[in-house]
This record gives sequence, structure tokens and C-alpha cells, in this order.
Amino acid sequence: MTYVSRLILLGACCIGFALCLTRPAAAQESLPLIDDLVCPRVPPLLKPPPVRGPASGVSRTGTQMPSNAELGALVRTVIRDQPQFDPSSIAGLALGASQPRRIAFWGDSHIAGGAFAPTLIEALRKNGLSVASAYLPPTMGRANVRLPGLRSYCIGSGWSADIAYAASSTREIGPALADRSADAGPDSYLWLDLRNAARQPEVQQLQLVYRASEQAVVDYSVDDGTPVSIQLVSARDSQVLAIRPDRPISTLKLRVTQGKLVLHGFILDRVQAPTISFDVFGLPSATVRGWANADPAYLAQALHGVSYDGVVLEYGTNEGAVANFDAGRYAAMLIKALTNLRQVFPSASCVLVGPPDRGVLRKSKGRPISVLAYANIHQQIESMQRQIGKRFACAAWDWQDFMGGPGGSYGWAHAEPSLMGGDLTHLSPAGYRRTGHALARSLGWEP
Repeated sequence: MTYVSRLILLGACCIGFALCLTRPAAAQESLPLIDDLVCPRVPPLLKPPPVRGPASGVSRTGTQMPSNAELGALVRTVIRDQPQFDPSSIAGLALGASQPRRIAFWGDSHIAGGAFAPTLIEALRKNGLSVASAYLPPTMGRANVRLPGLRSYCIGSGWSADIAYAASSTREIGPALADRSADAGPDSYLWLDLRNAARQPEVQQLQLVYRASEQAVVDYSVDDGTPVSIQLVSARDSQVLAIRPDRPISTLKLRVTQGKLVLHGFILDRVQAPTISFDVFGLPSATVRGWANADPAYLAQALHGVSYDGVVLEYGTNEGAVANFDAGRYAAMLIKALTNLRQVFPSASCVLVGPPDRGVLRKSKGRPISVLAYANIHQQIESMQRQIGKRFACAAWDWQDFMGGPGGSYGWAHAEPSLMGGDLTHLSPAGYRRTGHALARSLGWEP
């Protein structure tokens, strides 16, 4: 080999070595494939619950459904498109140049499970926007709760719940309006699979938001790696435990090994920040009392910098599930709730989604009630939301009117396919999708 040839070869090797040094880590090696979670002592893996409501909707045979003769014109399916909001009145929710933005929904079972929230998320994605959650609530394991962005989970029986709407007084509680707590023990485990549907990790790091007793300790491992033991900070305010591995997180497994942990949720920082952060804080049976009972100063601090450009509150069905509805009492509770909301999010755009229509199933025993008993209460609730909401710069969306007004649930039950669930309270999957598309149009997310 000549001297010149040796120089050329040496130069090629140096160039190749430099390229190896500058090659991105992702190009050097692909991320390892992490096994799916296999929950301890329980068959099989806990998965998000199925869409609520039978696909076939309510049965119109037998004695449960009021007869066509009794319903009269109410058997006709009516869908009234709702007006589009003025974009300037909901700037934090409207699509525009001021991207990215953060949006959050609070509500009851209508938004907690089923097709409503996924339809809204899909509407945003069809605009070419990336959508992902930023604050993961600790409500995994609660019946009929689906958490966007959580692929699967395992949770031990040692976890209990503190729910704001069920409390009798003010609660220092996290943004989900529901905390989970566990004492040290074998059943205090919580495992999360944070990958997307294609089993690809998107979360770069996370922050566990908590309160803890003195000397509380948690053990955690990322992607089945070496366990880490951390003594938590005990303080009056909520704290964060930052978990920052050197590669995106697929799974997180944690357990309380000493003391007590009160979990508010997880703040997720993604490899690529989404255009729209879309957080869903839904709880079956919830009422707006959750916001009325929440300590706004504590809740704001527990967000740890996460704020929202737009907020939506979807409540009213459970408030109206009473024989003797007290309009004055409800109005006072709504005022307190919105006062607290505005202390936490003073400048966020706000929309109140009223309750859908609700029908009455005939019982084999008991005194029959009017087919419009709940429908008339829901109309009162929506009217108060609209009137009181104006005082807090909250727009209103009339779900019951979208269904044709009081009694519209019966016509939706008679649709083909049925748009109502079997209880005439919840909607069928098709009904929730129709509602999601309609609200998306009013928000300007769909044409």
C-alpha cells in the first residue's frame, strides 16, 4: 500500500468515526420492546372499560319503555344543530393561530367513558393537530372511566378514593377532584403503560404529584429496570417526584413501601409536545359539587404550572336525579363551583355543557311518574347554567335541545340505530358520537 493510499484510508476511517460520534442515539440502537403489563394476582390485565351503552340501544318491547300511545309525538327522532360559538368568546377553545394550547374537560359519566371524548379528540386530529394528555388523573381502576393516553394499567386493592363531589365540606384535593391514597403494603402497587396504541413510547419524563406522610417511601422502576427507592417530602402543599430516565418511558411500576401516599396524578412531558393538550377529568355519578367543595388555592398549587386556555364543565344529570329538585340550592352550588373555577383559571375560556335529555323507564312496582319528570328538571338546570354562567364568562351548550328538547330521549331511543342506552339516561355509542360531532361543530373544530 502506498503512502498516499494509507492517507486516504486513514481519512476515510476518521470520517466514519466522526459520523459514528455524531449519529443520533435513536439511530444507533432502537428502543427495546417492553413486555405488556401482566397484573399480579388478578386475571387478566386491566384494560380501559368498553364503551358504555349497548350498541342496540334501549329495548322498546315489554313494560319498561313507555308505549308509543303514551309518548305520542315524542317517538319522533329530532336533532337540532346548536349554533356555533363566537370564536372571540371562546378564544382558548377555538382553533387559530395561537397554538399550542391546553384544554380540559370535567364532568360525569358522559365524558368519563364511552365515545364522547374520543370523538372530540378525533375532530381535533382531523384538523392536522397532534393531541395528547398533559395531566393524567389518578382515576384508573374506577368503573366506567377511560383515560386518553393510558394504554393499560394495574392497580392494587390497597388504594382508596377521596372524591370531592361526595364530601360534605371543603377538600384540599387535586385537579381531578378525586385523589387516591394507599398505605404501605403489597397491594399498594400502581403500574402504568404509557405507550401509544402502536406500543411506542412518547413520554420523556413524568412528575408524580402527591402528598405524603412523614417518612413515606415509594419504590419505582421504569421499563422493568433497576428499582429506585425514594423517601417522599412531607409538607402541607402538594409535592412532585420527577422521574427523568435517559430514554422515553414505556412502563412505570411503583409501590408504597413505607408510610402513606396521597396521589393527585401525573404530569406528562412528552418527547414531542402536542399541539393540543387535552385532559379529561371525568367521574361517573359526579356533580358540580366537586368544584364547589374543592379548595381553589390548593387545587391551583397542585397543578404545578399546568394551566388551561379553555375549560369545559359537563354536569347536570346527577343533580337532576332527584324527586324534589331544589332550584335555589342548585343555583347556590353552581355559583360556588364557578367562583372556585375562576379562582383557579381566571382567564380561561369556559363552556358549560348542560345535561342531555333523560327519559323514564316504567317499573313493575311503584307509583308511575310523568314521562317528562327528569326532562323538565334538566331543562331547569340548563337554563340556570346559561344564566349563571354569563356572570362568570362561561358560554353554554344545550345538549337537551340538541336532542329535540324535553322528551327528546324517547325519539333518540326510537332512532335506527338507537341513540340512547338501555337506561334512557346514558346514550348509546352512536348517540355519544353524534353529540361529540355536534359539540365539535359548535366549537369550530368541524365544518
